[in-house]
Amino acid sequence: MANWSRKKVLRLAKGFTGRSRNCFGLALRKTHRAAQYAYRDRRVKKRTVRQEWITNINAAVREHGVTYSKFSHGLVKLSNIELDRKILQNLAQMEPYSFKAVLDEVKVQAGMEEVARRRPLIAGMQSISFPEAMKKGMMLPRARPEEIKAIIREEPKADLYGLRFPEKHAKTKEDFMRVSFVEEDNKWRTEQDRLKLSESEMKRLPREILTDDWKEDMTLYKDKRKP
Repeated sequence: MANWSRKKVLRLAKGFTGRSRNCFGLALRKTHRAAQYAYRDRRVKKRTVRQEWITNINAAVREHGVTYSKFSHGLVKLSNIELDRKILQNLAQMEPYSFKAVLDEVKVQAGMEEVARRRPLIAGMQSISFPEAMKKGMMLPRARPEEIKAIIREEPKADLYGLRFPEKHAKTKEDFMRVSFVEEDNKWRTEQDRLKLSESEMKRLPREILTDDWKEDMTLYKDKRKP
């Protein structure tokens, strides 16, 4: 590496922490190491950006039922569209309708129209129940129509009107059959009113007398002499 002047080394080490920004010996070694990493990462950065382009394009084409490998093969080998990954990624993020137009043209030229028809939209396949998939035609089992209707038929949902915390309390079948938690609500309100009392108000409350009805078991002392 070329010999750098003291002024240039300290200028390059301006953002370092500790003695590395002021001590010339430490700053020289650290700036040389930083220059080596910068030389290497100027080439690695191009690979990282290319990977991000491919990831974004893959996510965009999968929304329309096509994988990235089939799309790239149809774009490069089977169509006359000359667009690089950078432009496709910008279209997918900024102009989704234009990107869809490009994708439709690639489907037509590459003959992927039938494949797209057979496969449903991947976005519509996420978090879907079996009856909903049957209704949308995503699944075509070999069954009679009456059997399909029996599968699609959904159970009626319970009316949770009156519950204070439906997501918390309505967990069992018995809870679904109840209209409201009247006893629990009254107890909860009483407890909240008690917690709001001050110390002087609590002293004026009537005292509770605890009674103990326990009787000692004298059978343990039957062999002992009575006093």
